[in-house]
Amino acid sequence: MLFLRTIALPCLCLLVLRAMAQQYDIRVFGVEDGLPGSTVTAIAQDSTGFLWVRTDGGDCRFDGRNFRDVPLGSSFPIPTPLAMPPTAIPGVDDGLRTTCTLVSPRTNRYWQGTETGVQVFPQRKAPEPLFKLYWGNGLGSNDITCLFEDSSGVMWIGTRQGGLNRYISDAVLQFGREGGSYAKVMSMYRSAAGDLRIMAGENGIAYAHLPAGITGSMEGLWPGGTIRAIMGPGKKQLYAGNDEGIFHLEGFGSPHENPSIGPFIYQEAPVFAALTDVRGSSWAATGKGLITIAPTSEWLHVGQDTLAACALAFHGDSILIGTHQGLYAAPLDNSAANWTPIFHAGKEDITCLAVDRADNVWIGTADAGVVRYRNGTTQRWTKESGLASDRIRQLLLDAYQNLWVGTDRGFHLFELDELQEQVIDITSYGTAESFPGIEAMPNACMLDADSSLWFGTTRGTIRFDPRKVLMDPVPPRTRIIDLTLFFEHPDWTPWCDSIGRDGLPIALRLPHAKNHLTFSFSGLSLAYPEKVRFQYKLDGRDADWSPIIREDQVTFSGLEPGEYTFLVKARNGSGVWNDEPARFAFVITPPFWATTPFRATGAAVLLLGFIGVQRLRDRRQRKARERLERIVATRTQELTEEKHRSDTLLLNILPETTAAELKERGSAQARSYADCTVLFSDFQGFTVLSERYEATGIVTELDRFFRAFDRITDKYGTEKIKTIGDAYMCASGVPEPSPTHALDAVLMALEMLNVVDHINAQRISEGDPAWPIRIGLNSGPLIAGVVGEKKFAYDVWGDTVNLASRMESNGAPGRVNVTGNVMRHVEAYVISEARGKVNIKGKGEVESWFIDRLRPEFSADERGRTANTELMDLRQRIRVR
Repeated sequence: MLFLRTIALPCLCLLVLRAMAQQYDIRVFGVEDGLPGSTVTAIAQDSTGFLWVRTDGGDCRFDGRNFRDVPLGSSFPIPTPLAMPPTAIPGVDDGLRTTCTLVSPRTNRYWQGTETGVQVFPQRKAPEPLFKLYWGNGLGSNDITCLFEDSSGVMWIGTRQGGLNRYISDAVLQFGREGGSYAKVMSMYRSAAGDLRIMAGENGIAYAHLPAGITGSMEGLWPGGTIRAIMGPGKKQLYAGNDEGIFHLEGFGSPHENPSIGPFIYQEAPVFAALTDVRGSSWAATGKGLITIAPTSEWLHVGQDTLAACALAFHGDSILIGTHQGLYAAPLDNSAANWTPIFHAGKEDITCLAVDRADNVWIGTADAGVVRYRNGTTQRWTKESGLASDRIRQLLLDAYQNLWVGTDRGFHLFELDELQEQVIDITSYGTAESFPGIEAMPNACMLDADSSLWFGTTRGTIRFDPRKVLMDPVPPRTRIIDLTLFFEHPDWTPWCDSIGRDGLPIALRLPHAKNHLTFSFSGLSLAYPEKVRFQYKLDGRDADWSPIIREDQVTFSGLEPGEYTFLVKARNGSGVWNDEPARFAFVITPPFWATTPFRATGAAVLLLGFIGVQRLRDRRQRKARERLERIVATRTQELTEEKHRSDTLLLNILPETTAAELKERGSAQARSYADCTVLFSDFQGFTVLSERYEATGIVTELDRFFRAFDRITDKYGTEKIKTIGDAYMCASGVPEPSPTHALDAVLMALEMLNVVDHINAQRISEGDPAWPIRIGLNSGPLIAGVVGEKKFAYDVWGDTVNLASRMESNGAPGRVNVTGNVMRHVEAYVISEARGKVNIKGKGEVESWFIDRLRPEFSADERGRTANTELMDLRQRIRVR
């Protein structure tokens, strides 16, 4: 039985409404749409997907939306007499009429065009056609001149004086009686077993018994007016509701009975909607509340009669009632004396209801759009959301639990995700989508057993069968068709290499102020051009693709300097995306002050200026020093405006790890070191020597020595701490601990003696006195960190530092004075002279040594002040252990 019903359902279009004219999914393109002439003589498709049409007014190219005239002399893709696919059969003139035929390679259907229309056969030698297309059911003219099936499966029909006709599929069919009295379909009914269909018009009904295929109709004025609802548990117990009440429909129990109108069982208020539950009880929404009719035909008034019920829906073990004052619920066992309020709509009249499998309650309103009620929360869709109208007439869930919404100006499909939580897309169905009767009638809709959808409208019935929707396998060809700057078309030539054939600039480089661009694009799809959707991305700014949009242009404003590539891809009406997006690359150039050379030059100038000021700051008199501090403060404030410059400056002042911590946290935590070596040096008699020179001369000489010392710190990995007057201080083993810290400091001290001797020799040869140097070292624990808030300085503290300073001040010119802590680390590498105990202020007597030189086996020179390769290799091995 199920199989018979399934194969019979497609024929219901003819059985249940055989007296009605059938309209097919045909779109006629004429001169008013841009076609050069009304007579089409040839149709072809080129390799890029465009449709070429030859008319009596000239040739044109068609992209599914717009016709573009082709200049005379342009080559038509296929010679005129054979402008049809290989499966087409040329026209045959039998002396009476000319025919053109075509065999579809996709469906194997045989199409035959004549002077009386098009006949479509299931195959070439079939005796009877499946259907006919002619002027009365949608064609622009009966006189067929050519047939063509494009790559997506769309059939194009050329006519004489009837333009270009597009036939997609018979997924959408419209039924409406020509000149009849019941073109408006007010209500629909399908029995639970699926073997009876009834559709009620203004002044009559049509019915069909399946699978017997017996149909019939009743016409005439009903008592009480138009039937608005049909209900009942089976064919033998049916009821109809109209403006006066509820009455029996008799004679539907068998296909061989004659239907008739029975007596009223309820006559107190008009009926607006009806449902039948699984137990066989019928429910009617009336002007005085809710009526339930038991299988025994006894009716009962449920709940209050002061509210007019307009819509019904089952929800679990309850029935939902839509009224002019909100949504209510009543139990199906009729035990509730009053309805339970669920959702208060205020002044919004509820017109229709639907409940999906996720318990979402969908509410249609008279003038406030669609509302979804879910777990105590609501969400609304109106004209601002894309609906054609806020006046909702129908709500219907299809086999996939997507919601169809009928309004007074068209239909919409709400596509939901698998969890029924999000509305992914809203698709409109109107005259462009072959839904001619766009004004839906209240609650006149149903889902058939074969998943097809039926909608009652002011112009008859629309049947939509999702299974017959043409699946277009051809991805839309995506192109970028236009580019504007500040919504205008400028002369691009000053900013690009050339202009392409598509009118777009090539290798576009715009100045930074020209950063407001609008891209227009298209997706070529002949089957469903109105259903093409797009996604775009601007590489260089966007990490992901945009949400799916239907607009064919996008604007980017305030683009920062950089390299960009605009990408756009399209999806056809069947959900097929093109693999390769269209792209357009361009560059927004930065202003000159933001270029790398300018920034590098500025940073270098500021850095050199800062270094010069820093070297002079501590050598000036107090008044000059204060003046320099103001200059440095000003320069420092300027440098903070540029992160790159401040980073470079910070690394010149602080160790790299300390600088990184300072940038990350805003402060640097002091660290304790268990064992480090501190070196102090000082020129003996510097105060007396400096009196012989100008201030600049003193600074020059100190700079001469200190630059040499700086190079030695880099050589042995010691950290320069600071200079105080003629004193030079550094530490070994900070900020990174080192097992050779004492050896590194001793090697540095001996090399400093070499450097001082060399410079003093030059000074003596020039007639200047020598500057003798004292060097002191001590090893031990210390604390290192950053001091200061505005001017950061890396410093070390502890008794180790103080004792190293005392070693320097108690030393001798040209000698390296060290403590026993140092000697314990380096005695295997040096030759030393024990000084015995030296009285140190605050420490008492401390053992100290003079380091004279390196041992011969570790020396690279006769004086023993330079380490040889063997010692340096040994030092490196110790460091990497």
